[in-house]
Amino acid sequence: MSEIRFSNETSSTVWVAVMFHSPDGCASYGKWGTRGWWRIEPGATAFALRTNNRYAAYYAESASGKTWSGDRGPVYVYQQGFDSCIGIGSSAARTVNMRLIDTNGNNLRIRLTN
Repeated sequence: MSEIRFSNETSSTVWVAVMFHSPDGCASYGKWGTRGWWRIEPGATAFALRTNNRYAAYYAESASGKTWSGDRGPVYVYQQGFDSCIGIGSSAARTVNMRLIDTNGNNLRIRLTN
């Protein structure tokens, strides 16, 4: 079991969304769950996820406009907090690409920096 935390090492508030393997909860919708947003103030750390899967992904954006994205997606995210599945979309959502996390079975702290 791996735990994933995010540390905001910028001078702006950061919001984080994650994608994680969820074969039971999202069986009919792509087997990957999506969840967001964690609001993380400068200098703070937030616990986001506990997973048995080696892989997860994240997207983050700051109040100053910086984003952390990758090549996993597109993933639907919503303006308000959400807990969904990768295969469920809506006209109320926008899409982002997420950055892969490889826990290799370890606890991780993702450092979001300028």
